[in-house]
Amino acid sequence: MNQEIKHRKSFTVLGIQSSVKQGSESTELFARIWEKFEAERDILESLSSSKKYYGVNFPTDKVSISEYLAGMMVPDDTLVPNGLVKRFVPEGDYAIFECHVDSIGLSYQNIFTKWLPAASVLFYPKNPVFEEYPEKDSALPVSLHIPVTKNA
Repeated sequence: MNQEIKHRKSFTVLGIQSSVKQGSESTELFARIWEKFEAERDILESLSSSKKYYGVNFPTDKVSISEYLAGMMVPDDTLVPNGLVKRFVPEGDYAIFECHVDSIGLSYQNIFTKWLPAASVLFYPKNPVFEEYPEKDSALPVSLHIPVTKNA
């Protein structure tokens, strides 16, 4: 799998958040989350500082539960409209992979079961895994960001 390791600066995302139980991930689940995003897209685009879309999977204190936020990057001081959630993505090192939107699930599976066990870096579970989608062009690749740290 082709990837590059890059340091990403922190940023803030505003959007629709849903709890996701490990093992329940499916195309249908994420399609429902992004449908809710679509209902708020005009508001989000008007507040956004970038035209890209983000799917951010935040870790939680609960075993096997994460919070998935479908949204857009906004300035840190953006006021939060009713029904939306604003979250901070901390800076860090990320292994970045590109794939087509239709192969996100398979790409994650390959990253975590094949690439990561053999990699010279370790998964850093305190930072979120996230997808960076190009602006309104499904022909362009999605960038998958896996938080990593140096292997001690």
